[in-house]
Parts: sequence; C-alpha cells; structure tokens
Amino acid sequence: MKDKNEVKKELYKSKTMAKFSHYVGGNLYYTVELADGIYQFPIATVEHKKISDSFERETFNTLALSSDLGTTTFEKEMKGSELNRWINKAIEKEEFIEIPYNETDTILETLSREELIKLIKQMD
Repeated sequence: MKDKNEVKKELYKSKTMAKFSHYVGGNLYYTVELADGIYQFPIATVEHKKISDSFERETFNTLALSSDLGTTTFEKEMKGSELNRWINKAIEKEEFIEIPYNETDTILETLSREELIKLIKQMD
C-alpha cells in the first residue's frame, strides 16, 4: 500500500497533473503519474442515504450527490495536489491502483500536447 504522506509530498513537489480518465458507476476516475508509476483512483459522486418518511415509520434507501464534493470543480486536467483529499481516501480503501504500462503504447502517445512540444523544443 502506498504511503499517503509520501504521495502528498510528491504531488506538491512535482506539481504533477491529474488527468480525468472516465466516469462509471457514480465515480469519476483520475490518473496521476508518480515517480514509480501511473495510478488511478475514484472520486465518488453519489452516496447511498437512508431517509425516513415524515412520521419515521418507514425508511427508504436512496442515492444523493456526495456531500464530499462540496463546490469542487472537476476539470479534465488539474493539479494532482488539489485531489489529495480523494487520493488519501483511495489509498485508505486500497483503491489507489497502479496501472500497468501497456507495452503497445509508445512514450510519445503518453505525452500531452504541451509535454510533446516541450520535448521537441529541447531537441532543437
């Protein structure tokens, strides 16, 4: 299991960007690249709640927006350190998962447009 404090330090120090991957089953999934690999973690957007009727005779299960989201704006790409709250939760729940490197990908395919431009400029 990854150490929460080490991940937090690395994200602040490296200013690594987290990238939105996909949304499924009520979770946003982001990836973040650390020194030892690429990791994926979920951010729950809904939570199960129990509510009672006005006379508290019956209880119902329902879904509601996660109170943990607050007014956070989730962008396609954002500083990984801004997502530390959810990264910590994912580590605690063992949902901070390393993504195996796909050998069919080349390094160029994994670079963002900005990273690719920077690399080309360095080569000149």
